[in-house]
Amino acid sequence: MFDIYCPHCGEPHDQDMLHDPADYGAPEGLSYMQAAALFKTHGCGLFKAEPSPCKAPAVLDEDQLAQIQAGIEISEYPDEWCLDYV
Repeated sequence: MFDIYCPHCGEPHDQDMLHDPADYGAPEGLSYMQAAALFKTHGCGLFKAEPSPCKAPAVLDEDQLAQIQAGIEISEYPDEWCLDYV
């Protein structure tokens, strides 16, 4: 598949992780769309037992993070977030 990027730090994650988020540390029972909604607000922080917004240091510059955030705001569907950020 393709990568989606944390809107807080810019770290890439395979979009397929949203299909089975509990396999990567997220709470059990999240649907794909629930995981996508949490990724929009929490980024990498989705993949914790108790999701919270990502606090990791940025791995991309401010312009790239702004592009990621804009792409995520445009659509609720992760397959539409695939822009050339990096």
